[in-house]
Amino acid sequence: MKRSLAALAVLVGLSSLVLALVAGLTTESAAQTPTKIRFAWQPYNAVLFYTARDLRLFEKAGLDAELVKFTAGPPQFAAYRSESIDAGLFGTAGYVVGLSQGLDLRNFYIQIISAYADGLVVRSDSGIATLKDLRGKKIAFLRGTSAHIGLVTALQKAGLSPSDVQMVTMDITNMVPAFSNKDVDGAYAWEPWISKMEAAGGKVLTRTIDLGLNTSDHWVVREKWAKANPEGMRRLVRVVDLAYEAFTKDKNVAIRATAENLGVTEPVARHIVEINPVVSLQQAVDPKFELSLLPGPGNPGAVGMIQRVGDFLLAQDIVKAKIDAKTAVDGSWVAEYLKARR
Repeated sequence: MKRSLAALAVLVGLSSLVLALVAGLTTESAAQTPTKIRFAWQPYNAVLFYTARDLRLFEKAGLDAELVKFTAGPPQFAAYRSESIDAGLFGTAGYVVGLSQGLDLRNFYIQIISAYADGLVVRSDSGIATLKDLRGKKIAFLRGTSAHIGLVTALQKAGLSPSDVQMVTMDITNMVPAFSNKDVDGAYAWEPWISKMEAAGGKVLTRTIDLGLNTSDHWVVREKWAKANPEGMRRLVRVVDLAYEAFTKDKNVAIRATAENLGVTEPVARHIVEINPVVSLQQAVDPKFELSLLPGPGNPGAVGMIQRVGDFLLAQDIVKAKIDAKTAVDGSWVAEYLKARR
């Protein structure tokens, strides 16, 4: 009888052990199952995205990522609205337009400070040596973009109003021919168009950052997707972490991809990549950082920057609804990731 009980105990113990092992393997398998995500991007100087894509860091972080390329904002807005896209990249002006249309997007990371790559280029024979010399000159820009905000801010710095200048709105791809043909005296644009106009004999009169104005590139996510996929969200932040580490060790992956996507030489691409400060995860949630997602006292951070752009576009009648930038920024995902990593 004692042997029977002992044997039964052994069998029960073995069964429990087997069940525990199976449960453990099931849990581990679930944790290793890639999270599906549809990620939108546009061809510009998206250095960390290019690094993550070309080094397969989405996969390394545990994401089964479908990377969807867009070349304009409206189709991208439509894709978010239909929930065909889960996360992706936006410049500040484009992000504000999406928010004004009611998209449930949250900015969870800022990739670069793009104000270093925006600026005003003037022809060397234009007679423009200072911002005050813009009076009466013909300056190209693209309405509703960071360049539009930069040009108006530059005029304000010089004590001028838009009516003091011949502001000519045109597509960014038409600016270099107009500049080369002397149809305009200057153009407010962004890279690589600035470099192309410099090659055509232009000089940079000011960069947006010199005007005290910030713009940036945002990694955004649909709030509904983020709430339904907390592990996927953690993995998405890990993509940024891995990409930042790889980029700081070797910029060549990003430089080659920038050259290919912008149609410029690698030396020009290197210049574009190197003039834009790249933001670390630690900076993104540092209360003292100028574009912090979790700003401290006296620092408006990313919220202030986005709100400023939103208010400008509303005043220009480019968007029809006022945005609330406080609801558009969420640094909690980065903060929680860094806390767990420590």
